[in-house]
Amino acid sequence: MFTSLRKIKKGKDQEVSELEKQVAQAIFDLEVYNKDLKADLQPLHFVAAQEVAIGKEKQSLVIFVPVRQVKEWRKVHGKVVRELEKKFNGKHVLIVGQRKAVSKPTDPTKEHRPRARSLAQVQERLLEDVCYPVEIVGKRTRTRVDGSKLTKIFLENKEKSNFDHKIKTFNKVCKRLTGKKVSYEFANL
Repeated sequence: MFTSLRKIKKGKDQEVSELEKQVAQAIFDLEVYNKDLKADLQPLHFVAAQEVAIGKEKQSLVIFVPVRQVKEWRKVHGKVVRELEKKFNGKHVLIVGQRKAVSKPTDPTKEHRPRARSLAQVQERLLEDVCYPVEIVGKRTRTRVDGSKLTKIFLENKEKSNFDHKIKTFNKVCKRLTGKKVSYEFANL
């Protein structure tokens, strides 16, 4: 018999938190009881889960999945997110790829760092993952006089009615995960 803990894959020295156990159980329940998702969810697992505070009492749930499985997760993204938001009392659920940045090589002649592993590219992909069902149509970086930077990300306007209530969540999660000031907005066409 399978248990819900097979839905989470962690390193041998890492312990599973209570939140991750709850997420694993919720995904396992979806796999077992939802006939539409059973075949799609069976090979999928996640690496970590984290809560991010949005306001004083509002929380969002960020689920990190292996990069190799991001495409498969996106196939069932809408249904899984909808069901998980119901199970976690309306918390906004975001599914993000677990990417790792590699530092610059000390001797460039000996080592090669793939572009996908640079810090800029990892953060770029994270910005796309956070707002996934909505496409990014533009991006501007504003540098203020004091040297601080603000990145404005413009989203496709046709999804405004479905995702307008999640804009604050997108902003806070990106600030927490990248450390940069990010502002998601819908493009005014």
